[in-house]
Amino acid sequence: MRGVALVAAVVLLLSGCSVSKEGGATAVTRLPEATLQPLGEGDPVDLADLRGPMVINLWASWCGPCADELPDYQAFSEKYAGKVDVLGVDWQDTRTDKAKALIRRTGVTYPLVTDPDGQVRNKYLPKLILIDEKGRVAYQKYVKITSVAQLESLVEKHLKVPAT
Repeated sequence: MRGVALVAAVVLLLSGCSVSKEGGATAVTRLPEATLQPLGEGDPVDLADLRGPMVINLWASWCGPCADELPDYQAFSEKYAGKVDVLGVDWQDTRTDKAKALIRRTGVTYPLVTDPDGQVRNKYLPKLILIDEKGRVAYQKYVKITSVAQLESLVEKHLKVPAT
């Protein structure tokens, strides 16, 4: 029995991070009507009012793949400033001290909010959500971003913002 538990734990670690107990996925066309508080300085964000083109990154300090991809989101946000907004959502993370330390370590400066109660319906981390100009979810996927080029390609395909 211990062997099975060990294999299950390894598969979970290799496939991403998860804490949600929700069932199957459903097609979401809008973000929930929820106001998320800033992680550090900044203003609260009303998710239902967001308009794109926008990249939303769901992450948490306890998620290893999330920490790896944060510098790519930062580089993208710098390269596309004024063209595509980036928002980070610290999802179901109750350790804001660790989240803030990770942000300092990775150099993230784009806006960040916290979602400790999981108001953004989600199952795994990391997750990418792309929002179009009408505020609709144009694309969402549990994916680890490994380069700025990968993110540019997804934004170009789903939000029609040409890579620069």
